[in-house]
Amino acid sequence: MSRVGGFSLLQLLMTLLLGGIVLSFAIPAWSGMVRDRVLQAYISRLNVLLLRARNDALLRQQPVHVCAVNMKLNQDPQGCFASPPLSAGERLWSEGVLLYQDRAGGRLALYDSKEALQVLPLKATPAAPRLLVSVPRFEVGEWGGLKNVQSVRFTVQDQHGGCQQLLVSVPMRIRTLPC
Repeated sequence: MSRVGGFSLLQLLMTLLLGGIVLSFAIPAWSGMVRDRVLQAYISRLNVLLLRARNDALLRQQPVHVCAVNMKLNQDPQGCFASPPLSAGERLWSEGVLLYQDRAGGRLALYDSKEALQVLPLKATPAAPRLLVSVPRFEVGEWGGLKNVQSVRFTVQDQHGGCQQLLVSVPMRIRTLPC
């Protein structure tokens, strides 16, 4: 009598069980890594935004204002939040960051239409990170450094406890720190 080769049902079930056990360890590690990458990407974009503020201030020899953006429904910047809400002693910039520079004929140090240099929006989704900032708004002076503040701390948090910080200090030193 000849036997047909192949796997028995028991061998197949054991293989599936071992694969399931390996995946049960791999998936949480993978999702944690993805969350960390999202925070790092936002911190990196924030760093580039602040470098742009410095470069525009130096190039135009005029201060650049940085504030919590107030977005319209169509996602255009409406202006700055006058006083972003407090959360854990810091300001919650819930819709993102706005860079703007005063134009001739506009109101000084107040956002007027079409003065935006760049907007870094936070997506309004449950998975979007929270942005906490140590000051309600600040300026980068025409010399390329912080104006009227000694330092600004940006804290980016996700809903799962992940956290990264960006510290900007005088003159315009930008460092990434763990929370």
